[in-house]
Parts: sequence; structure tokens; C-alpha cells
Amino acid sequence: MGGGLLNKKIVIILLILTITVTIGGSYAFWQITKTQTEDNVISSGCLNITIDNQTNNILLNNAYPTEDSEGEDLEPFTFTVTNHCNVKMDYEIGLEILSDTNLESKYVKVLINEQGTSGSSKLLNSYDNEDVTIIKEAKEGRILLEGKLEATTEEENPSKKDYELRLWLDNEADKGAMSKTFRSKIVLNGTMGSEPKRSDEVCNGNPDSVDCKLLKNDDKNEEAQLAYDDTEENNLRYIGASPNNYIDIGDRDSEDKPILWRIIGVMNNMTVVSDDDSETTGQSLIKIIRADSIGKWSWDSSARGVNDGYGVNEWSGADIMTTLNTGAYWNKTSRQCYNNTQEKQGTCDFSSTGLTESVKDKLVKVKWNTGTLSDAIELQITNNDAWFNTSALYWNERSDYDGKYECSNRAESLCNDGVWRTTTWDGFIGLMYPSDYGYAVGGDERGSCLARSMAKWSENSPDCKGNDWLLDSISDQWTITPANALVEASNVFSIYSDGSVYSWNASTARAVRPTAYLKSSIKIQEKSDSDYGSQGNPFVLEGIS
Repeated sequence: MGGGLLNKKIVIILLILTITVTIGGSYAFWQITKTQTEDNVISSGCLNITIDNQTNNILLNNAYPTEDSEGEDLEPFTFTVTNHCNVKMDYEIGLEILSDTNLESKYVKVLINEQGTSGSSKLLNSYDNEDVTIIKEAKEGRILLEGKLEATTEEENPSKKDYELRLWLDNEADKGAMSKTFRSKIVLNGTMGSEPKRSDEVCNGNPDSVDCKLLKNDDKNEEAQLAYDDTEENNLRYIGASPNNYIDIGDRDSEDKPILWRIIGVMNNMTVVSDDDSETTGQSLIKIIRADSIGKWSWDSSARGVNDGYGVNEWSGADIMTTLNTGAYWNKTSRQCYNNTQEKQGTCDFSSTGLTESVKDKLVKVKWNTGTLSDAIELQITNNDAWFNTSALYWNERSDYDGKYECSNRAESLCNDGVWRTTTWDGFIGLMYPSDYGYAVGGDERGSCLARSMAKWSENSPDCKGNDWLLDSISDQWTITPANALVEASNVFSIYSDGSVYSWNASTARAVRPTAYLKSSIKIQEKSDSDYGSQGNPFVLEGIS
């Protein structure tokens, strides 16, 4: 698989070295001083990488143009890059030259190597340019080294590498280097996770797995359409603006025309709930979502008379949950509908959009996560990249936070429902999570999008919304996840048509896209078609012609 950035990329500025070079008329003085003494740690979700063990401050007095053989024997600045996470880490070590530097990089010689290995010295200007400098006041950036660290499986024994850095004035320096100053900072650019595995890697020893079959089809595409999300479950997901992930599960409308669904991905460590309520954990299941919505409906309009009529953000009692699992959609019938002011608006007919018995037989009852943000106030954190990015939301969806706020700041009428909140729910049909939308992003800026607050996805740079197939650019869409709002017990997260994720009152009518899991016994036919999985040539289940 080739194409765009497929993993989580988070830029970490670790300012470990400040270099000041002053060169007199006779090259009499060159001094390099390290200014930072403490470790740098920046952590977001599962990303946690540090630079430790900094030793041997470089100090050169009475410096002069130096032969490489002499420069390579200088006392090095040493440091350790450590990965504290249970996912792989790719990283770049760069040197960014600050704007007040007037010594050109063509005069500076660099040797950087992992301890215990040899390296070759190079002029600084011969290293690849950074596409964009990270430090605002930098005018030039060079990538000194690229490295990889394996996942850390034991806290007391993290994955790490030791490095040595030497700098000196090139022996060929001419008068252009006289009386100049050189200042720079080292930047560590870390990427969480590794490139997605190809089918030949996944299929080795497990040729019948769902991952194997989907990845085999993905190998035919120039742009990668599948990526592992590097969560603890390491789910395989379809990504990008328009992946070939359409599937025909036998769903039909009133005129017997196919109603297509799309595959979100293969979700691991799922809990399947049997008819007798016994549970089987550790299952890998295909998660699907209807390609089109079944219309715009309230998430919950059953709370007439409580919460000022705005609904209750508890999924197990929401009227759209009932509609999807035991009501009109499940049974292809109709139901009484209400508008946003809780007035009857007539009968809503699901006879053409509801589920057929054939489809229901293919779905499995699972345990859904209905947790949300902690008691930190949502309105204060939605624009915080660390609190509201995709991985943070994924974690909170699986947390014990239940979305019921005390509502101490506003009228009690906004949270007087008295409903007990739950953080899991057993059922067949749900809605997508906010993190499903987040992890579906593709494109060259995928890593930047995954690290960014999803409240900011309406912005054009980086282009997250334009590279996410789950976005509906016309209609706002409901998710299954309640919001822990400041003043109301009715708020639920919604994916807005502008690309952002925010919460709103459950009584509001928004697009509803049923989401479900296929039984593990359901298999997808294999075909050699290059467009297999496209809307015109959707995936077909085994046993269906």
C-alpha cells in the first residue's frame, strides 16, 4: 500500500541545545553552549517520548577551521531518545537555525550517530531541508537523522536509543565565515505508529482473517485505504475521502433495490452478548454503517416536561435507540414523530428504510461503549488539542464517565430528568462514535488531523474534513456519545456538516446513520476486480450471488 501519511504524527519540540558561534577575524573564538538542563516531555494520548541523559556540554574555545579527522574525535554531546508507549515510534532529529543567525550552514560540519555505531560527517547544508520549520523564529531547518523505536512493553525497560552529536567549523571555511554568529535548536519530530502492514505480512499464517482479505483488495489501490489505528485494540479502519468500502449485506428497499452499507473497519477485542446475556470477549468483528442516513430524527424527544424539553442524553433510553433496535426501523413500520419543540409532527414511515429479516440475521448483539468526557467542562476543552483529539475521544468513549453534569451553574430545569446514566449498552444497532469519524481521516495531513482537536476540523488547514469519508457536507450527523456539558443533561456529540465535532441538544433533528457489527461467521467473497468495494461494485458476502 502506498500513498499518504497513514499514522499519527505529533510534532514535539524538544529544545535540548542552543548553539552560539562567534567567529573573530582570525577564527579565534567559537563557543557552543547547552542552555536546557531538564528533560522535555510532551504527551498526548499514548504518545510519550523523552530526551534524557544529556551530557558533555560542547565547549570549544579558540576554535578554528578543523579537519574532519579532528572534528570526529571531539567530545560529543550525548542524549537518549526514549519511547514510553506501547506503540511504535518513528522520529526525525532536526536542527533548526534561528533567524538571528548570520553564519551560513555551509560552513558548519555535523556528525550525529547512534552510540556504538560509526557515522560520516557532513556539511549542515547537505542534509535534507525540513518541509516546514517547527520553531516560529527559525529560518532554516535540516533533518539530521531518522529513527525508529519499538513499542515499550515494560515500563521499567522502555525502548530507547543513545545518540552522539559533534559540531565543528569546516576546514574549508573562508572569509565568509568571519565575525558571524550561528544559533540553532534541536527539534524532535515524532510519529506514533508505523506504516500499515501489507496483506502479505498480515496473511502470513492467518490467510482466512478478515484483515487479510480486506488488505488483499487494498493492495490493488495506488492510495492506501486501510490503516491500523494504533489504539490498544489496534483496529483496522478504512481511511480517506472515498475508499472502496461499500458492502451489500442484502438490505433492500420497498422496491427491492439494494441499500448499501460501508465498512468502518475491523474492530478487535469486542464483547458479543448472547440471547441468554452471556458474554464472549476478544472478538474481531466487521463494523458497518449505512452509506446514507435514514433521515433526520431527534436523538431523544421522549423527555417532554423535563430538561426544558431538550431530551435526555442517556442512550439506553433514547427514542432513536428504541426506533433502531425494537421499533419502527427494526420492524419496517412507522412511529409517531415530534419536532424540536416537542409538538407532534405526524407519522414517520420506515417501511422503505427499515431492516429486512435477512439483514437482522447477519447482525450480532454487542456491548457498546457510551462513556464520555470526564467532569472537565466540555466548553472549555473542545478546542484543546490534547483533550479533544481522536485518541483522547476514543479513550473517553470507553471510560466510566457518564455524561450527567450537576448543572449547578444554570436553572435546575435543564437537568431535572432523574435518569441514571450508564457507560455501556448491549444491543444490535447504534450510531458511530466521534472517534470513528476521526480515525477515518486520510491524506498527507492525517497525522496532523489525528493530533488536532476535532472541534477545529472545520478549518481548511490541515484539511481533515476533506479527507474523511464519514463526513456529510450537507447534514449534521448524530453520534452515540453523550456530552458532559456545563449546564445541560441533554447534550450529545454531533458531527457538523462543516467538519467539526460539538455537542447539541438531543431533541434536535439531525441525520441518523445506523451502525452495526456483522456476525463473525459472515465472510466477504474474494474477487480480483480492481474496483471491488466501490459503490458500483460493492463487497458481496459469501453465499450471496
